[in-house]
Amino acid sequence: MSKKSIKIDFEWSKEKAIEASKKFYDYDMRNSKKRYVGWLFVALTQFAIVGALKHDSYGLLYLSTFLVAYWYYGRWYLRKAMLEKFYEKQNFKDGVGHFVFDSAGLHSDEQVIGFDDIFSVVVLVDGVLVLLQNNTLFFSRDAFASYEDYSYFLDQMKQQGKV
Repeated sequence: MSKKSIKIDFEWSKEKAIEASKKFYDYDMRNSKKRYVGWLFVALTQFAIVGALKHDSYGLLYLSTFLVAYWYYGRWYLRKAMLEKFYEKQNFKDGVGHFVFDSAGLHSDEQVIGFDDIFSVVVLVDGVLVLLQNNTLFFSRDAFASYEDYSYFLDQMKQQGKV
């Protein structure tokens, strides 16, 4: 494929922003070292069960059970509530975003994102996450005009060592 540039057009809304945040959160929890903290809480719960059964000491069991429940179930809901509050405070407006992807990177009206600025690209079932230094972009598959454009984008990112 010898395309020079492709257009990436996507709708952006508060709901889409929260959905993208959830996708990044799920990816991060499955693939980062943070997952070991959850394992530590589970191990602590196992020790607490033994302590509760042998010594009638329930404090550690309550604490570790709370930590496991928070880590695996509560964190996302707290994060989602904070995001919703943030978007309400910022008076977030729905809109359409446009990027042009070419041999130099991603371009929009406000910014230019070169390949050096892209930390990694994560391929998901329904799109891609573009991880930047201080930000994350989510492009669903329908943001690309065709499957060929989507494939070209992924091929170029693989050539740059980002996938």
